[in-house]
Amino acid sequence: MRMNDYLSVCMFQLKVDLDCNSENEYLVETEQSLMQIESAFRIIEEKKPDIVLFPEIVYLERYEKKYQELSISRIIVAGSYYKDGINTTVVFENGKKHEIPKDYASGAEPMARKITFIPPKEFLRSKLKSHEFWVKGKKIYILNCMEYYHAAYYISRDEKLKNKLFGIFTVCSNSNTHVFEEETVCIHNHNESLYTFTLNCVSTYKGESYGDGQSYIYGPVSVHEKEWLVKEGIESKKNACHILSLSKENAQYVYGKFVFPENLSRFGRSDKYLNNPRDVIVNNL
Repeated sequence: MRMNDYLSVCMFQLKVDLDCNSENEYLVETEQSLMQIESAFRIIEEKKPDIVLFPEIVYLERYEKKYQELSISRIIVAGSYYKDGINTTVVFENGKKHEIPKDYASGAEPMARKITFIPPKEFLRSKLKSHEFWVKGKKIYILNCMEYYHAAYYISRDEKLKNKLFGIFTVCSNSNTHVFEEETVCIHNHNESLYTFTLNCVSTYKGESYGDGQSYIYGPVSVHEKEWLVKEGIESKKNACHILSLSKENAQYVYGKFVFPENLSRFGRSDKYLNNPRDVIVNNL
């Protein structure tokens, strides 16, 4: 096994309460949500993944120093929060904090009344660079919910943008995961050498059930490894690029090591065979 051929990823599907006022959506800080985040910190310290994802709308300033400390030698997508009425993705990279304003909104978001629609080609030309990060010589794009829905298809088909692209990492807080997953299937029908990591939360919104969990990972996967995931009770759908999905109801995390797509052989008889993904863990938080 050549571990330099892999990126390790950890996604935390939190179970949280969300609310909003006339301008902002926000995380309701409960003992449950804080315990989950602190449990996630311990898992990061133990597993030492290259990339970490927390869901949209769960960034808490109270943990800023912890995010900075944990981001040494890795990227942590700490979620997002509303800044001046705009949903803003927060990324920590080697202790440095990046804040990326979200450019697309659903009609349910308060910020939908503050921004105007930007054509995907304009987003790719003028906005995408701020979403670009590099890990082990591989490019990744970090998107926030509707940014993925509007732009990911075009990223996956663009010859220049997909050069050295490992994957698209998306944080969400939505009740329409199946709509996003339909878009994801379309993306992977055209690009089989790309990963998409889509992280949702399980949530209530204004006291009503809302975020439907079901975070998922698609990408190149070894035939035998896909069979083992099923045997181990990890949800894997029939789609050839679907790797796994998380629960619809529970706070969970997934950790795994994912091979660089160009190094994958899907056949166990190959001299170049590297099983993918490796060391997958799906567990409740």
